[in-house]
Amino acid sequence: MTNGNERLAELAPGRWAHASGALWLSNVRTLVMADVHLGYGWALRRRGQLGPVSDDKVCQKLMAVVEELIPDTIVFLGDLVHAPRPAPPERSAVENTIHSLSHRARIVVVLGNHDRGLVKDFPHLPAEVCREWHSPGLIAVHGDREIPKGEHVIAGHIHPALGVSDHAGASHRMPVFVAGDTITLLPAFSPLASGVDIRGGLRIRVGDARIVAASGKRAVNLGLLSRIRLI
Repeated sequence: MTNGNERLAELAPGRWAHASGALWLSNVRTLVMADVHLGYGWALRRRGQLGPVSDDKVCQKLMAVVEELIPDTIVFLGDLVHAPRPAPPERSAVENTIHSLSHRARIVVVLGNHDRGLVKDFPHLPAEVCREWHSPGLIAVHGDREIPKGEHVIAGHIHPALGVSDHAGASHRMPVFVAGDTITLLPAFSPLASGVDIRGGLRIRVGDARIVAASGKRAVNLGLLSRIRLI
C-alpha cells in the first residue's frame, strides 16, 4: 500500500518505509535511521584500506530526506558513527551534521555497538542519548542486545539486504525493510555498510515478514519473506 508517493510504502498504519532506507513514523512526525556509520571511510583508511575521504554523500542523502519529510524528531537507531577516537575531519563532519540537524528537529541517538565511545568523543552534541526510544505502541533499539518484548520493536544492526543482479550480470545487495508482526528491521542507511542477504537467514525471528526494498528512488514492495526465499 502506498500514499501515491513512490518514495514511501506503508508497512503498518503510521509506519512507512522510505526509498532512502529511513523509516517515517507519520503519526508522530519522526524519522528513524539505522546504521548511518559516519566516518566509515576514514576508519577504512586508518586500517590501510581504500575508502571515501569524506561523508559528503551520506550527509547529503540524510539532509535530503529531512528536507523532504520535515520531521519534528530524528532518531538515529544505533551506529551513528563507525569508530571511536575520530580523526579531526571525522569529528568535524559528525558535529557539523548533528548541529545542522538540531536546528530543524529534536535529535535522539540510540546507542549501538559502534557508538560505545560516542559520549566521550562527542560530549557536546545537541542530542538526547539513550539505549532505547519509545513511541506509542513502539520501542526502538539498535538490535545488538536482547530484543525486548511487549511492544512492536524497531531495530537496526542486522543490515538486511537482498542480492540482485543488474542487466549486465553484475551483482549487488539492495537494502530492504523486513516488516514482521512484532518487529521491523531497518536497512543500513549508509550506502557503504554491507548488507546481509535475507535469503541466508536472519539472527532475529521475524516470522513471514513483508519485504520492502529501498532502491534510493523508490520504496518497492517485494512480498513475503517466504516467497522471496524460494527465488
